[in-house]
Amino acid sequence: MDSDTGSEFRLGELRAQLTAAGAILGVPIVVTDDDGWEISAGALHVGLGWYAARGHGDTEAVALALLHLWEGPRSARLEPARARRRSSIGAQRPAAVPLLDTVLRLQAAAELRQGMPGLRAPLDAAITRVIPADVSVFPRHVQFVAAVLLWGSAGGADPRLGALIGALDKSVRSELERLAGLASGATDVLRRITAPDPNRPALLRFERALALLLPPYERLLALDVADRGLDRGGGDAPALADAGAGVETGAGAASDEPDGMAAEDPAHSDADPGDIAAAAEEHARPGNGKDDAEGADLFAAEHAGAVETMLSTPMPTSGALFDAIQELSVDPAGVDPEGRRDLGTAGAGGPGAIGLTALTEYRARAAALSPAIERMRELWARVITDRVALRPGLSRRPQAEGEELAIDALPAAVAQALAGVARPQAYRSRVSRPRRTRRTGSTDYVFLIDRSASMQGPIAAAASDAMLIMLEALSAVERDVRHAERAAGSSIELDVRTSLLVFDAEVTVVKALSSGLDDAVRREIDAAIRSPRGSTNDGAALRAAAEQLGISPAGHAVEGAAHDGLERKRMVVLISDGGSNDAVAAARELRALRAAGVQVIGCGFGSDEMTDRYAPEGRRVNRPDELAETLHELIAGELG
Repeated sequence: MDSDTGSEFRLGELRAQLTAAGAILGVPIVVTDDDGWEISAGALHVGLGWYAARGHGDTEAVALALLHLWEGPRSARLEPARARRRSSIGAQRPAAVPLLDTVLRLQAAAELRQGMPGLRAPLDAAITRVIPADVSVFPRHVQFVAAVLLWGSAGGADPRLGALIGALDKSVRSELERLAGLASGATDVLRRITAPDPNRPALLRFERALALLLPPYERLLALDVADRGLDRGGGDAPALADAGAGVETGAGAASDEPDGMAAEDPAHSDADPGDIAAAAEEHARPGNGKDDAEGADLFAAEHAGAVETMLSTPMPTSGALFDAIQELSVDPAGVDPEGRRDLGTAGAGGPGAIGLTALTEYRARAAALSPAIERMRELWARVITDRVALRPGLSRRPQAEGEELAIDALPAAVAQALAGVARPQAYRSRVSRPRRTRRTGSTDYVFLIDRSASMQGPIAAAASDAMLIMLEALSAVERDVRHAERAAGSSIELDVRTSLLVFDAEVTVVKALSSGLDDAVRREIDAAIRSPRGSTNDGAALRAAAEQLGISPAGHAVEGAAHDGLERKRMVVLISDGGSNDAVAAARELRALRAAGVQVIGCGFGSDEMTDRYAPEGRRVNRPDELAETLHELIAGELG
C-alpha cells in the first residue's frame, strides 16, 4: 500500500470512528471536508475543514470533534443540571464565561478519555496545541485560563506547564502556586477536580471546580480592570468584573474533599440580578468620558480574541443549531444500554427498521414544513420578549453607594455607622428588571383529530401536516422559553403544553399533555392520523380531552391532577369532516368543557356542520391545504 493510499485509508478509518461515536452519543453524523457544522437531511454534518484551518491533523480533528459533541449536546442531554448551571452563571456574570467554558471542557475531556482511552494522546495534543507559546501578552485573567487549560489537560508534572508558568505575570504565578499548595502528597489538585467521579454528580463536580478556581480568576480580572483605568467612578468595571467577587455554589461544593485537598469557599455575591444586568448593558455612564467606554470596549475585544483562540468551537451552547442537534438525538427505545442502535432488528426489517424509516420520513417533512413552524415560533417570540422586557427600578438591597436614599434602611445604616462601619448601606441604585405581566402566557393545547373512515386522502394528509407543524412549533416555543430564562437568570413563568388524540369509534392518546416532543411520538403521528377506520365518536374525544386537562365529567378539577401553580389558558381544537355517532352526547361534553373555562374550537372540512355545532368557535376549512393556516390564525388571534 503506497503512502497516499495508506493516508486515505487512515482518514476513512478516522471518519468511520467519528460516525460510530456519533451513534453512541445518539446523534446521526455525516463527516465532510467543509469548514463548518450544519444540519442537513436529518443528520449533523461535521466539517473537518474547521479543524484543519486551525492547524489540527486528522487524528486531532476527530478527537476535537468528539470533544465538542461531548461538551455540547451530549452534556445537555445527560447532564442537564450542569448545563443549566453553566448557562445561568454565564448569563449573570459574562466575564466569567471563559473560566466556565474551561472547566466544562476539562471535565468533558476527562469523561471522554475515560470512555474512549484511545483518544487520550490526540485529545491532549489538540487541546494544548491551541494555547499560544507566549501568553504573557494577554491580560492576567486570560493567562490564568491558559495555565488552567494546560494544567488540566497535560497534568501538573508536564514540563510544558513549567515553561508556560515561567512566562506568566508574577500575580498569576502566585495564584497558581496557591492552588498547587492546596494539595497534599502526589495529588494533582486540578486533575482531581476535573476527573470523573461516580460518587458525585456532574453538577457538584462543576461547582467544586468553580469554588476552587473562580476566586483567583476574579482577583486577577480585578487587577486587569484596574490597570486599564476602567474602575474609575464605576465605568464599565462592573460589567467586566461581574459586579461581585464570587459565585454562589451548591452546598458542599468546596468541602468533603479527600487526600487533604480543600478548596477555598467561594465568596457569596449579594449583587441583585437587576444590578448585574444593568451593569452589563451600560457602556458610558453620565459623567464618564467617552475614552472610558472605548477603553472598556478595547479591553473586552482583547479578552474575547485571546479566549477565542483557546476555546473556540463550531458548536454553540444555545441557538438554532444547538436545538436542532438536540432534536436529532436518537430515541432511547432504539438504543441498547451501551448506546448502540438495535441493528439486528432494523437489519431484519423488524420494528427497528420501521421506526427509523418513519423517523427519517418525518424529519424530511419537518424540513419541508419548517417555514410554517418558524412562523408559529415567531408568534410566541413576541410573548417571550414581552415577558423578559426590562423596566426601570431601584435595587432591592441597600448599598454603600447609589442614586437614592433607602429610607427604610436608615435605622440599620445608622447602627452600622455607630458601630464604626465606614460606608453604611443607606442607598439604592437604579437598575432594570424583567417586567412582570399577566398577559397571554402559559397555555395547554389539546388537539383532537377525526380518523374515521371518511377522513382519507388529502384531508388526512393535511391533518397530519398541520399536527406536525403545531407540535414541533409549540415544543420549540418551550425550548425558546427555557433559553430566555437562562439568559434572564430567572423564571418568566411561561409554559406551553400539548396533547394529541385521534378518534374513530374509540379514542387513542398519541401524546399525553406535556411539554416537549420525543421521537416515539414523532414516529406515531402520521400513522395514527392516516389510518382511517370506524365511525365518529366525537363525544368520547371531547370527554378524553377533559381528562387530559384534569377536568371531571361534572366540569370540576380532578382530585389529584397535577397543578404547577401557573395560570393557564386551555384550548381544545377538534378537526373533522363532520358527522357524529351521538350529536347529543357530543353537545353535552362540549358544554361541560366550556363551563369549566376551556375554549373549544371545531374545524370542519368543506361544510358548515362543524361551524354550526361549535358556534361561536366553529371554523370552516374550504380546502385541506388551508388547515395549517387556519390553526395559525386561531393561535395568532389568541396571542393578540
